[in-house]
Amino acid sequence: MRRLVWSPDAVWLVVASPSPDGGHEIGLERVAGRSGTEPRVDVVDPAVLTGTGSRLGEVLLAAGPVVRVRTGDLWDALVGAVFRDAMPCYRARAVYRATAVNFGTGHDTSLGREWVFPGPALVLELPPEVFDVDGLRQVRDRLRTVAWVARELESRWRAVPWDGLATLLAHVPRIRSLIGGAAIADLSGDFRALATSDFLVKQHVHALDPTTPWPRSAEHFGARWQAMTGIERSAWTTLVLAAGAWHTRRVP
Repeated sequence: MRRLVWSPDAVWLVVASPSPDGGHEIGLERVAGRSGTEPRVDVVDPAVLTGTGSRLGEVLLAAGPVVRVRTGDLWDALVGAVFRDAMPCYRARAVYRATAVNFGTGHDTSLGREWVFPGPALVLELPPEVFDVDGLRQVRDRLRTVAWVARELESRWRAVPWDGLATLLAHVPRIRSLIGGAAIADLSGDFRALATSDFLVKQHVHALDPTTPWPRSAEHFGARWQAMTGIERSAWTTLVLAAGAWHTRRVP
């Protein structure tokens, strides 16, 4: 797996390569911008969590530690959150890449040409028919909204505390707490920014541990998830999402 990601003042190629023992190793290559701007990398080990005696905990322990590369740009995080909310991962990947290739900026890497998603200014300029043809109709209005927000906050979002930025995004129509929370989690690495009843967390938990009678309603699941994970909810959430997410992998 490989993907270009933004960090402050640079673009990096992130590559997950299989290691001999069955895990994955993460490599970083700067392809544009200044040095010394590596994206933050978090490693979450399920072995250090409490309460891993549950069936879900056993599944996560068997999967092993997870490495996750943080997004370093508000626009990139908001775009990812919009796609996350709008369509299944397999379709989001295809539409995201097609848009990046057709309208984004290309960079030469050691593994060939790769593209970053077009910036907010260009997205705001795209005519409606482009959104329709390239499969973006479903996210057109939300993309335009987050493009406007990213452009307005471009020079100052890094100076805003995460909780303040989350509150600001939650009050923007078409973003609200669902998209805003996912973007903050992506930027900060703290997945407590997601709602306890997050639909993807609920979906993954049910799939990973189908024999446990997890609540079906979002409200009741959220209460159960918070009670079970407590102050470790960020780590549990990261591990659960990684179990079926394309952008995270096991590490040795």
